[in-house]
Amino acid sequence: MKKQLSDYKAYTLADLINDETFILWVLQPDKTAELFWQNVRNTYPTLGPIIADARAIILSMQFETDALDTNEEKQLWQNIATKTISVKKTGKIFPMWYRYAAAAVVVGILFCIGLLYSVNQKVNIETPYGQLRNITLPDGSMVTLNANSQIKYDKNWNKSEIREVWISGEAFLKVNHLHKTGEIQNHERFIVHTGAVNVEVLGTSFNVNDRRGRTEVALLEGKISLDLKTGETKPLILAPGDIAEYANGKLLKKSINVAEYASWKDGKLYFRNVPLVKIFDYIEDIYGYKVVVDDPKILEKRLSGALSTKDRDVLFKAIGVTLNINITPKAATHELIVTSK
Repeated sequence: MKKQLSDYKAYTLADLINDETFILWVLQPDKTAELFWQNVRNTYPTLGPIIADARAIILSMQFETDALDTNEEKQLWQNIATKTISVKKTGKIFPMWYRYAAAAVVVGILFCIGLLYSVNQKVNIETPYGQLRNITLPDGSMVTLNANSQIKYDKNWNKSEIREVWISGEAFLKVNHLHKTGEIQNHERFIVHTGAVNVEVLGTSFNVNDRRGRTEVALLEGKISLDLKTGETKPLILAPGDIAEYANGKLLKKSINVAEYASWKDGKLYFRNVPLVKIFDYIEDIYGYKVVVDDPKILEKRLSGALSTKDRDVLFKAIGVTLNINITPKAATHELIVTSK
C-alpha cells in the first residue's frame, strides 16, 4: 500500500528505521525523494529531530541487512541464553580479557549473519501516485518506472546467473546488451517477470504495462520473446513496432505506434480515438483519483491528440476543454468530479 503524507504524522524513530522508503532516500537520495521528505519535515516540524537521528543511525551502518524473521531471531537469542547459563553454572570467574574476547566472537558471528543477508538482499522500489523514477540496474540497464508501480530485483547480480526483474504497474526498460558472439550464456539473458507473462530479452528497448488483469508489452527496438508462466503456449516473438497483449488467458500480437505508446516517460500522452473511460482508467492508475461522472454517456466520448502530463491540473483542464466537460479534483476525498457543461 502506498504511503500518504499523513501516514508519517505519528512516526517514531523505530518506525523510520524500518521504513523502506526512508532507508532508500538516505542511502540512494534523488531529487524526488528529497522533495518528499522535505515536505514531511515542513508539514510535521516535530519529526525533524527524529528524522535526523534515524538518518544518522542508518548512515552509521557498515552494511545493509534484511531483518531476521521471528523464528530466526528467537532461535539466536535462545542459543545465546543457553551459552550464558552454562557459563554461570560452572562457578568460574573469567578474566576481563576473556569476556571481551567472547563479546568479539559474538559480534563477529552477528556480522557474518548480517553479511549473508546483505548478499541475498532484494531491492524493492515503489513509486507514489503522480511521480516517475529512473533506476539503474546492477548491469547498467536503465528503467523508467511509471507512477503507482513497483520493481524488484536482487541487489547483487551473479555473473553466472540470469538477470531478472519483477515488475507490477508500468515501466520502460533499456536493457544492456551483453551477448556478442557464440552460445548465449546465463548472465547474458535478461528476463522481466509480470503477473502472468515472462519477457526474455537479449538487448532492446521496450515498454511493459501490467495493470487491471492485463499485461501489454510494446517493443521499440531489438527482439524479445514472451511466454506464459504456465507454459501452455509457444513463445511469442516480437519485432520492433509490435505490441503483445495478455488478457483472459490469451496472448495476442498486433502492430502499433509504440513510440507513442511509451511516450509517458517523456511527459506526453498520445490518444488516437481513445474512449474517455480508458483515459479515466489511466488517470486512476497514475494519479490515484476515483472518477465520478454525473452522466454515464460522458464515458462514451473519444479523444484524439497529444497532451502533456508534466502538470496534472493542466492535463485535466486540457481534457475538459477538448471534450466540453468539467473536471474538478476534490482533494478531501481524492475524487475527480466530471460533469457535463
